[in-house]
Amino acid sequence: MRVGIIGAGQLAQMLAMAAQTMGISLVVQGPRGHDPAVGVASGWVEGPLGAPEAVKALSEQVDVIGFENELIDLAPLQPLEEEGVMFRPSLATLSNLMDKRRQRHILQDLNILVPAWVHLKEAMAHPECLNGFTYPLIAKAASGGYDGQGLRTLDDAEALGAFAEAVDPEDWYLERFVDFERELAMVGGRSIEGEVRCYPLLETHQLGQVCATVLAPASVPQSVEARAITIIGSILQQLNYVGVLAVEMFLAPEGLLVNELAPRTHNSGHLTIEACATSQFEQHLRALTGMSLGPTDLQVPGALMINLLGFEDSRKTYAHEQQALAALSGFHLHWYGKQVSRRGRKLGHVTRCLTGSTPAQCHQDIQESLTAVNRIWPVSRPMA
Repeated sequence: MRVGIIGAGQLAQMLAMAAQTMGISLVVQGPRGHDPAVGVASGWVEGPLGAPEAVKALSEQVDVIGFENELIDLAPLQPLEEEGVMFRPSLATLSNLMDKRRQRHILQDLNILVPAWVHLKEAMAHPECLNGFTYPLIAKAASGGYDGQGLRTLDDAEALGAFAEAVDPEDWYLERFVDFERELAMVGGRSIEGEVRCYPLLETHQLGQVCATVLAPASVPQSVEARAITIIGSILQQLNYVGVLAVEMFLAPEGLLVNELAPRTHNSGHLTIEACATSQFEQHLRALTGMSLGPTDLQVPGALMINLLGFEDSRKTYAHEQQALAALSGFHLHWYGKQVSRRGRKLGHVTRCLTGSTPAQCHQDIQESLTAVNRIWPVSRPMA
């Protein structure tokens, strides 16, 4: 089958690379010819991201259409689906996940724990809704927020009032601050036949509210991973979801709390390219094209992925840094080719497959990896 992807960023770029190895024609749709995926895809349809006329043109070149991210207005695409354009996941399924508050209702209906939360508008109209909450509170945009965007920390009632005056309360919700032990993620896929496969549980670390590193497997009890598998399986089946989906979680004293769902391939799953039998990108394409899913087990004792986050605003190519990173023994460099660097922007990543057979040896591998990369790229520099 021929696959279309709405979006042409780094996720679409890695999907296009996987498509090449699978013999699949993959066409991307996006506004700029210099976007990361355009140079490696089989074709490119120019136009505003997700614009109906551009998606219509895309549909004439492919058999099925997927999405790079969930930041698309789906309503204008509904007539295309009614005319027979195949979207996977379906627009109805994806629309259930576009609003993070709707995600919370779905999760709670499945008896899956989430952090305590309340609509901002409701909290301002009925302050008693915040009984039982303590400051600081986290304010989150209901849609569109990622990589630390659409998120505010409110330290007291005065800050809450000022924030509610500055934004449209309809677009935000409040969440209690979670004193978590670890941040975790699980990536899983579901085929059109209902087959579900999950990758090993991942541990993520954030820098300035942007994912900085990902470690596989997460150092948690087996019971925690088993619960995560149950959670993602329930979500995939309940939504009749087709494709790869990621679940971001907190490991808290009360157990696993689901933070957000990402209906797409996910930054935390990049290490699957080198570390797993089937990468998340190949898995997504398998699901979209109706193939059976591939095995998801780790092929190495462990793996570490380090995001190369922008630390300045510039238009540099970072050719020297790329060369130095590519020369590191045992590391795999993925450079996205973005033309502009901004603080905290994901410009690329490196993955190292760990060889240590004991926890102590793996820990040593991790520290050596971070040190080696930090000499070339500022892994630990705080974001402005």
